[in-house]
Amino acid sequence: MIESQSTRRLLVVDDEPAFCRFVLGVAENLGYTVEIAHNGRDFMTTYTLFQPTTVVMDIVMPEIEGVELTQWLIAQGFAGRLILATGFAPNYVTIAQHLADAASQFKTQTLLKPVGIDELEAALKSA
Repeated sequence: MIESQSTRRLLVVDDEPAFCRFVLGVAENLGYTVEIAHNGRDFMTTYTLFQPTTVVMDIVMPEIEGVELTQWLIAQGFAGRLILATGFAPNYVTIAQHLADAASQFKTQTLLKPVGIDELEAALKSA
């Protein structure tokens, strides 16, 4: 089982390892305990064990994409903060954001890739 020593737990799900490492470095400097998943299935397993307070999620991924994972988070009763990241058309991310807003369970924020350090820090600090 995954152990967490911080009350600030971040789960990153993105199929780009470089982006995951970037988020990991920034988040750990802010006091987060971080876990990484590179696909939707690993995200679901890690989420269940880790119980994150914040999620950074890529929207466009193979197999299970961010809109479907957002629906899954709603079904799980997630009540933390969801930061949606996309390098594709920003309109696509609004689908996931509208789903989350309609459920009113958790707050969402959108970051457009490439994400700068200051932008990511601000998003994580507000989480």
